Amino acid sequence: MQRRELLRFSSALTLLAAPWLVRPVRAAELPAEVAGVALPRTPLAFAAAAYARAHCPDYLFNHCMRTFVFGALQLSRESRAYRAEAAFVGATFHDLGLLPEFESPRASFEIDGANAAERWVRDHQGAADEADLIWHAVEMHDGAFALTRRQGPEAMLVAMGAGTDVYGPDPGELEDRQTTEVLAAFPRLGFKRRFTALLVDHCERKPDSQRATWLEGLCRAHVAHPGADDAVERHIAAASFAE
Repeated sequence: MQRRELLRFSSALTLLAAPWLVRPVRAAELPAEVAGVALPRTPLAFAAAAYARAHCPDYLFNHCMRTFVFGALQLSRESRAYRAEAAFVGATFHDLGLLPEFESPRASFEIDGANAAERWVRDHQGAADEADLIWHAVEMHDGAFALTRRQGPEAMLVAMGAGTDVYGPDPGELEDRQTTEVLAAFPRLGFKRRFTALLVDHCERKPDSQRATWLEGLCRAHVAHPGADDAVERHIAAASFAE
């Protein structure tokens, strides 16, 4: 076997043995700047974008990219510095837990996504403190913002950016020019309808995983929860004490 053929054969075997390997995103495939926000150009950021693009439907990947840019624009209004690579990876992976491939039997999608993101960063030789930042940014992106703020600007960026993209910017929060540039770079692709369907599907697969979370109301609306309202009472009564 000639050397070129051997290399090609070895590469194919590597891909078969390690299906998590994906084609790297090249610089030309990811904008260097959107609406004045620089996207990080580090190897870890490119690898995260490639991984998300390979595993997320197109509308969800674009949502994650818009999350980073919208969040960065809002932090800029507050003159807050942030670790761009960690914030970008957190934004890129913040909805992984909604996908069946990354979900556990019982945990919320926020926990599943945070665990998947942390594992990925560690597998790609990311620093331990960066992996921890990313875990918290993913896990807290739709929780109580007072707690998210205490985690630092990276978690704030993901939470603020995701909220802006899902609910729309508040009046005066962003310039029209900025919003237009973000949507031109990362189109919505039917986001409202398709994202809602993704959430409902998640609720139907794991109806009891979203108690006291952002998704609890939607899950209750779409999936029956017999006895859910008395869950606290039942757990207190079942405690292993005589009274």
